[in-house]
Amino acid sequence: MRIMKFGAIAFADVLRVRDTIRIIKEQHAADPSVVVVCSALPGITDALLRAARAAAHGGEHEADIARRELWNRHRQIAEKLVTDDWEREMLFQRLSEQLKHLDRMTRAMATLGEHSARGIDAIASLGERFAALIIAVILRQSGVAAQMVDATELIVTDAHYGVARPYLEESFVRINDRLLPMLQAGIIPVVTGYTGATRTGIVTTLGRGGGDYTAALIGAAVNATEVCLWTDVDGILTADPKIVPGAMPLPELSYVEAAEMATLSGSEILHLRTLMPLASRGIPLRIANVLAPTLPGTLVTAAPTPSHASGAIISTRGLALIAASTSALPTLEDIWTSELAASVTAQLSHAGIETLLAHQSELDRTLMVLVRQPDAAYTKEIFETAFTNGYTVTVHSPVALVSVISAAHGASLTPRSMYALGMAHINQIASSRSLHGSYVSFVLPDAQVEAAVRMLHQELGFAPATEEH
Repeated sequence: MRIMKFGAIAFADVLRVRDTIRIIKEQHAADPSVVVVCSALPGITDALLRAARAAAHGGEHEADIARRELWNRHRQIAEKLVTDDWEREMLFQRLSEQLKHLDRMTRAMATLGEHSARGIDAIASLGERFAALIIAVILRQSGVAAQMVDATELIVTDAHYGVARPYLEESFVRINDRLLPMLQAGIIPVVTGYTGATRTGIVTTLGRGGGDYTAALIGAAVNATEVCLWTDVDGILTADPKIVPGAMPLPELSYVEAAEMATLSGSEILHLRTLMPLASRGIPLRIANVLAPTLPGTLVTAAPTPSHASGAIISTRGLALIAASTSALPTLEDIWTSELAASVTAQLSHAGIETLLAHQSELDRTLMVLVRQPDAAYTKEIFETAFTNGYTVTVHSPVALVSVISAAHGASLTPRSMYALGMAHINQIASSRSLHGSYVSFVLPDAQVEAAVRMLHQELGFAPATEEH
């Protein structure tokens, strides 16, 4: 049994959707027991989140823009690929029902002048629902029995909206009860990724990387032979191939090596949570390229071959560094406490904002967090509410997080990495490293990322000596 999770790139346009359907059909022909997990179309979830936050501040226009984008992009795919009149009519009816739900939610937020994490989850979940509905219809039309399954029927979670935690035992029972009869009947379940529901049925989301996590939970529940994450790269590479054309795929990784990379990538490549249910049951995880499906990708397994190499440079772009600081000399009104800093980071977590890096200093009375650019404005708002009386809140954007992973370099990794950045005249804004020396991370201006990655890749021996940089 195979679990196939498709990232946003798989649904970017009509051509990509056609290719995705072909991949699913080929896998289904090889192994009829296939489960498909869908992401939202590129940019849709971010648009929905912006709409929810804007509606609470009277920005109903932003909500209307998101609504039209949601409808138009899915309608264009459906009109091109769903030729059966009855199927298309039924699909449009179901999509219209979801749009009405979006309208009700954004109007309620506008009326109340506030948005709750629970309300944001309800809106954010719509992107995956739209995608799964369309993929199921297109599969049926192409001759493969398929049915959309809402993950709210499968994944039981707590009420920590934005980053809900599944109750594994209950979820595994539901997954088997719902999906196994479909698979035995020859039906492909097309599941919405990223979402779940509380025991009382309230919609939750699983946070960044939640679609991959959904696939892993399903794989663990049904004891799958493999879980495959279909992305837009040839597996996990030694660096971003858009920056370093000579970057090489890593054919194999151990669960431990993959976990370290997942921690440092900010879920850009792989989320740590995705590995946990698979590693506990010894289920292999494959990262493959939907644009080049014949390539083997990267296989994450309990026992990779002894000669495999795992060094890599991970660059995560589109970030913002938010900082609260004050003068070196405290005033009588100085409000800094470690509890205040902790409460701010807790607010970010409750709002579903992923913090890729955080640093607080009692000595300097400062707090810095690294977040994604779409979350920067809301993060700044939380900071400004918390830090008053002489504190200055600044935003450094755009910035990037560049992490170098290589246990083979040992204690020389940090000095060699810093030497390479110095050679390239890179301005480090912040840095961190592991205690055991297997990785080091740098926050850099976005404009300097490419030069930094190329120099690191060359200097640390991840590339042939002849590589241009």
